[in-house]
Amino acid sequence: MTITFYTNFINHHQVPLADEFYKLIGDGYTMVTFEPLPEEFRKRGYEDFSYKKYLLPAYESRERLQEAKELAISSDVVILGAAPEFLIRDRLEKNKLTFRYEERLFKKIDRRLIHLEYWKKLYKEHTRYRRKNLYMLGASAYNRLDTAMLLSYPHKCFKCGYFINVPSINITSILQEKEDQPLKILWCGTISQVKRPDLAIKLASKLKKDHIEFQLNMVGSGGVEWTSLITNLIDKLEVGRYVSLLGNLPNEEVLQMMRESHIFIFTSDRGEGWGVVLSEAMANGCTVVASNKIGAAPFLVKHKKNGMLFQSGSIKSLYKAVKFIIENNSLRKQFAVEAYDTIKNEWSPQIAAVNFIKLVDSLQRDESDILINEGPCSRAHIINSKKLLK
Repeated sequence: MTITFYTNFINHHQVPLADEFYKLIGDGYTMVTFEPLPEEFRKRGYEDFSYKKYLLPAYESRERLQEAKELAISSDVVILGAAPEFLIRDRLEKNKLTFRYEERLFKKIDRRLIHLEYWKKLYKEHTRYRRKNLYMLGASAYNRLDTAMLLSYPHKCFKCGYFINVPSINITSILQEKEDQPLKILWCGTISQVKRPDLAIKLASKLKKDHIEFQLNMVGSGGVEWTSLITNLIDKLEVGRYVSLLGNLPNEEVLQMMRESHIFIFTSDRGEGWGVVLSEAMANGCTVVASNKIGAAPFLVKHKKNGMLFQSGSIKSLYKAVKFIIENNSLRKQFAVEAYDTIKNEWSPQIAAVNFIKLVDSLQRDESDILINEGPCSRAHIINSKKLLK
């Protein structure tokens, strides 16, 4: 089997799954990129994976670009990520097995929606191919909702996402080590509107009023406007003793903080396409409380089983979820154990790669014969975000 994945540039979100594909099919797997790692990513400490054996950098020469074009036709399977549309046009005319790999289509509700040209573009990319051998790997639980609005991919959407290398940890030991420690709450992300760091500060204010002793550590930086808004909010609500703004930290240091923290709060709104940090928290022994509009949350978090969900944007709902965990220590530990099991045994890159091969095999034989019931590459359905909280 030959699988070719097209993307703009290789990054740490893609490597764990790509490595597993390479282990399974060797040189049958190729990742084609169209630009080197951007300088802004290098400055932020992102690793340059240009040494990977399966990588074909199409931007380096005409010969390599031509090779990339030929693979778009000859490969048994093509996966199109953030890459040029022309790559799959001829392939779809020949009705060869092809997948798109996308987050939700409507992250923002903005002025684009009133322009006819925007809807024409969506039609050309998605709806007109609804009867072709084209499928969707949804890197968001809300991808299926958005594609359904376009009448595209009928019964042809499958769960996917971004994957992490799951650490082999002693989850029981990690939970025991922080058992008698003061309550630590962790928040990670860019200080921006999409990430809703203001909800974390408002939560701190409510916990303070309840006379709960805790420390809220916030990792990440942002623009001047939102950074000022957050620092002013900390002063206004008088929670400076409880909140530490730590700025950007190396990933390994953040993972260690997850192991040492009791609760991880993920407050982003619908603009959070996936949210790899959720997988990282769940894989490192930190009980998660996540907004129900985050792309990864409905796939990964089973409410009151391996974590908690809250109504996106609602401080009341966030506070209620966090307070529930604080007051139910045994459940907090149980959620953390179940969360680790979810990432290790259901949403690991190894399982995703194997499931994808199974999915391809099923589609090549008989589309109705899909034997994957849960996790990556199982069928995606329209999700009601409010029902997730019940």
